[in-house]
Amino acid sequence: MLLEMLLGVVYVLCATVSLWSLGQLKGFLAATSAISDRSSLARYKALARLQMYLALAMIVLMGAGLIVGIMVIRRHGLPGLALVIAANLVVLGLGLYHKKVEGTVRGLPVGSDALAEEYRQVSETWVKKALPDF
Repeated sequence: MLLEMLLGVVYVLCATVSLWSLGQLKGFLAATSAISDRSSLARYKALARLQMYLALAMIVLMGAGLIVGIMVIRRHGLPGLALVIAANLVVLGLGLYHKKVEGTVRGLPVGSDALAEEYRQVSETWVKKALPDF
Protein backbone atom coordinates (compact mmCIF):
# COMPACT_ATOMS: atom_id res chain seq x y z
CA MET A 1 0.00 0.00 0.00
CA LEU A 2 2.94 2.32 0.68
CA LEU A 3 4.13 1.92 -2.90
CA GLU A 4 0.74 2.89 -4.31
CA MET A 5 0.56 5.91 -2.01
CA LEU A 6 4.03 6.97 -3.14
CA LEU A 7 2.91 6.72 -6.75
CA GLY A 8 -0.11 8.88 -5.93
CA VAL A 9 2.03 11.47 -4.14
CA VAL A 10 4.47 11.71 -7.05
CA TYR A 11 1.73 12.20 -9.62
CA VAL A 12 -0.21 14.64 -7.43
CA LEU A 13 3.01 16.65 -7.10
CA CYS A 14 3.48 16.53 -10.87
CA ALA A 15 -0.06 17.77 -11.45
CA THR A 16 0.32 20.46 -8.78
CA VAL A 17 3.58 21.78 -10.23
CA SER A 18 2.08 21.73 -13.70
CA LEU A 19 -1.07 23.58 -12.64
CA TRP A 20 0.91 26.17 -10.67
CA SER A 21 3.20 26.69 -13.65
CA LEU A 22 0.17 27.12 -15.91
CA GLY A 23 -1.16 29.72 -13.49
CA GLN A 24 2.09 31.64 -13.76
CA LEU A 25 1.98 31.55 -17.56
CA LYS A 26 -1.66 32.62 -17.72
CA GLY A 27 -1.08 35.37 -15.18
CA PHE A 28 1.77 36.69 -17.31
CA LEU A 29 -0.41 36.61 -20.43
CA ALA A 30 -3.22 38.41 -18.60
CA ALA A 31 -0.84 41.20 -17.58
CA THR A 32 1.27 41.34 -20.74
CA SER A 33 -0.13 41.42 -24.25
CA ALA A 34 3.21 42.36 -25.83
CA ILE A 35 6.85 42.82 -24.94
CA SER A 36 6.67 46.57 -25.35
CA ASP A 37 9.33 47.83 -22.93
CA ARG A 38 12.22 46.80 -20.68
CA SER A 39 9.94 46.08 -17.72
CA SER A 40 7.82 43.61 -19.68
CA LEU A 41 11.01 41.96 -20.92
CA ALA A 42 12.29 41.74 -17.33
CA ARG A 43 9.02 40.08 -16.27
CA TYR A 44 9.37 37.69 -19.20
CA LYS A 45 12.91 36.79 -18.14
CA ALA A 46 11.77 36.12 -14.57
CA LEU A 47 8.95 33.92 -15.88
CA ALA A 48 11.31 32.02 -18.20
CA ARG A 49 13.74 31.40 -15.32
CA LEU A 50 10.98 30.07 -13.12
CA GLN A 51 9.63 27.84 -15.89
CA MET A 52 13.09 26.43 -16.56
CA TYR A 53 13.58 25.52 -12.90
CA LEU A 54 10.09 24.01 -12.73
CA ALA A 55 10.89 21.91 -15.80
CA LEU A 56 13.91 20.49 -14.00
CA ALA A 57 11.75 19.70 -10.97
CA MET A 58 9.26 17.94 -13.26
CA ILE A 59 12.05 15.84 -14.75
CA VAL A 60 13.02 14.67 -11.27
CA LEU A 61 9.40 13.98 -10.32
CA MET A 62 8.69 12.09 -13.53
CA GLY A 63 11.87 10.07 -13.06
CA ALA A 64 10.64 9.11 -9.60
CA GLY A 65 7.23 8.35 -11.11
CA LEU A 66 8.86 6.06 -13.66
CA ILE A 67 10.71 4.09 -11.01
CA VAL A 68 7.71 3.81 -8.68
CA GLY A 69 5.43 3.06 -11.64
CA ILE A 70 7.59 0.13 -12.70
CA MET A 71 7.49 -1.19 -9.14
CA VAL A 72 3.68 -0.88 -9.03
CA ILE A 73 3.36 -2.69 -12.37
CA ARG A 74 5.65 -5.48 -11.17
CA ARG A 75 3.60 -5.88 -8.01
CA HIS A 76 0.09 -5.63 -9.50
CA GLY A 77 0.44 -6.62 -13.16
CA LEU A 78 -2.29 -5.33 -15.48
CA PRO A 79 -4.23 -3.39 -12.82
CA GLY A 80 -0.97 -1.66 -11.87
CA LEU A 81 -0.29 -0.92 -15.52
CA ALA A 82 -3.76 0.59 -15.90
CA LEU A 83 -3.16 2.81 -12.86
CA VAL A 84 0.23 3.99 -14.14
CA ILE A 85 -1.16 4.67 -17.62
CA ALA A 86 -4.08 6.66 -16.18
CA ALA A 87 -1.76 8.77 -14.04
CA ASN A 88 0.53 9.39 -17.00
CA LEU A 89 -2.37 10.36 -19.25
CA VAL A 90 -3.41 13.06 -16.78
CA VAL A 91 0.12 14.46 -16.61
CA LEU A 92 0.48 14.17 -20.40
CA GLY A 93 -2.74 16.12 -20.95
CA LEU A 94 -1.57 18.85 -18.61
CA GLY A 95 1.81 18.89 -20.33
CA LEU A 96 0.34 19.27 -23.80
CA TYR A 97 -1.89 22.12 -22.69
CA HIS A 98 1.06 23.69 -20.85
CA LYS A 99 3.16 23.52 -24.01
CA LYS A 100 0.45 25.34 -25.97
CA VAL A 101 0.20 28.16 -23.40
CA GLU A 102 3.98 28.35 -23.16
CA GLY A 103 4.16 28.74 -26.95
CA THR A 104 1.74 31.65 -26.73
CA VAL A 105 3.98 33.32 -24.15
CA ARG A 106 7.05 32.81 -26.33
CA GLY A 107 5.22 34.19 -29.37
CA LEU A 108 4.11 37.59 -28.08
CA PRO A 109 4.55 40.63 -30.31
CA VAL A 110 7.57 42.78 -29.53
CA GLY A 111 7.76 46.58 -29.59
CA SER A 112 11.25 47.16 -31.00
CA ASP A 113 14.08 45.37 -32.80
CA ALA A 114 16.39 45.63 -29.77
CA LEU A 115 13.79 44.05 -27.51
CA ALA A 116 12.95 41.46 -30.19
CA GLU A 117 16.52 40.16 -30.33
CA GLU A 118 16.79 39.82 -26.55
CA TYR A 119 13.31 38.24 -26.37
CA ARG A 120 14.32 35.76 -29.06
CA GLN A 121 17.51 34.86 -27.18
CA VAL A 122 15.66 34.33 -23.90
CA SER A 123 13.02 32.24 -25.69
CA GLU A 124 15.69 30.12 -27.36
CA THR A 125 17.48 29.56 -24.04
CA TRP A 126 14.16 28.63 -22.42
CA VAL A 127 13.61 25.87 -24.99
CA LYS A 128 17.14 24.61 -25.62
CA LYS A 129 19.03 24.85 -22.32
CA ALA A 130 18.51 23.35 -18.88
CA LEU A 131 19.50 26.44 -16.88
CA PRO A 132 18.92 30.13 -17.60
CA ASP A 133 21.99 32.13 -18.63
CA PHE A 134 20.34 35.51 -19.14
